[in-house]
Amino acid sequence: MSNPIRTQNWQGPALMCVASLFFALLDTGTKYLATSHPLMQIVWLRYVAQTLAIVAIFTPRMGVRLYDAHSFALQGFRGLCLCSGSVLVINGLARLPLAEATAIVFVAPVMVTLLSGLLLKEKARTMDWVAVACGFVGVLIIARPGGGLLTWAILFPLGAATTNAIYQIVTRLSRHSENAATSNFYTGLVGALVLMPWGIGEWAPMPLFDLFLIFALGTVAAVGHLTITYALLRASAASLSAYNYSQIGWATLLGWGVFLAIPDPIAWIGILVIALGGVLLSVPRLMRLAATMVSRLRAP
Repeated sequence: MSNPIRTQNWQGPALMCVASLFFALLDTGTKYLATSHPLMQIVWLRYVAQTLAIVAIFTPRMGVRLYDAHSFALQGFRGLCLCSGSVLVINGLARLPLAEATAIVFVAPVMVTLLSGLLLKEKARTMDWVAVACGFVGVLIIARPGGGLLTWAILFPLGAATTNAIYQIVTRLSRHSENAATSNFYTGLVGALVLMPWGIGEWAPMPLFDLFLIFALGTVAAVGHLTITYALLRASAASLSAYNYSQIGWATLLGWGVFLAIPDPIAWIGILVIALGGVLLSVPRLMRLAATMVSRLRAP
């Protein structure tokens, strides 16, 4: 029989990496749409689509329980954090290359590791700090002075990093009191309601394909946020923070495939330093898993 604690130790990181892929897809589609449509219209429709996707997926199995939140105030604050982060991210993506903008957002794991100790009393291990430090150094290399990225536009992804860190901490705080589907329903609903005046005010006709793409992105966002919520149910925010950096790898691949944007050599160094942090964090876990498998094979 498998050890449930050991299984959950691996489920958290795996789910975080999958969520990172969903968010990279979301950013790629958003950047594509931002080249021809008003920014606020895009982000508003994405939240509308995210909310409708949650309702369509979970209402048949949960009914009215989907809307039964333990703390509406906490859900509202969580939704505002994510909504603010989305507006900041989409403005950053419209002004900066995909891989580099994504990398700058990932100052967030540093903030999560710090805040999880202060607010959640979750103790970060030495290797957690090493991995986060690698990520932070990598971000500094990518956003190097004189490299063309150190402009006022960098404030957008840095602001998104702050709101994303707070969002993850609040998600972790409410993990035992709120259903994951309920939390993500209110996340989408808050964003849709808050951004409605700007979305309608900036409305411009959209081709049918672009409308379809926005609603597909809303579904991707819904699944991504559900995945990260389940990840935070299975592992501490501090231990998962470095796995957020996998999104940079996904964003680099998607930026190359969709926009033919390839990071320059110095940016590649920064991305590799960030990846090194994830590897360092994973090695002890891989060694423990290997030892567990060997002991089970030897057991009578």
